[in-house]
Amino acid sequence: MSAAVSTTGGAQSGERLEQGGTVRGPALALVDSPDRLQVDVAEMARGAVELLTATRRLHGVEVSLELPEDTVPARVSSRRMQQVMLLLLAHAADAANGQGVRLVVDAPDDFGDVGPRFQVVAPGASLSEREAQAVFLSPMLVGPLHRRLARARELVESVGGTLEVARGTGITVTVELPAPGMSSW
Repeated sequence: MSAAVSTTGGAQSGERLEQGGTVRGPALALVDSPDRLQVDVAEMARGAVELLTATRRLHGVEVSLELPEDTVPARVSSRRMQQVMLLLLAHAADAANGQGVRLVVDAPDDFGDVGPRFQVVAPGASLSEREAQAVFLSPMLVGPLHRRLARARELVESVGGTLEVARGTGITVTVELPAPGMSSW
């Protein structure tokens, strides 16, 4: 079962009251705090959309979230995961030509053989064959529009995941994170 959320200009609810009465967003943390290696991918997706919306980085592009109701655990660096989400959503918003962007998060399987994955779909975006090949070589070979995509690929590979780009009636970026294994056994 999944829940769909859509945001254009306002921040989503979900803020919680911390000790001392200060309100903090769910994915915002101090920079000097220790990096976590167990993250909730769905929570990271919500936090990335909230941050990009609050900073007006989405330029009014509607982002549709399709998230499972349960947590989506991944054993990756929280900072790198947040960077990947921010880079991919910013790239999709810039390349979408005003059309909406869809972010879909899938949970890992129950046995730990298949890791969590998410897709960023930008139906109005285009990517030439040369640029698609350059994304997998180096961020310096890609034009300014798609450089974020190449940088996200490097970050995903640094945590042991894979990033694939499918072209068609837009761009679909699929990120597969490492399988968590049978940690619950």
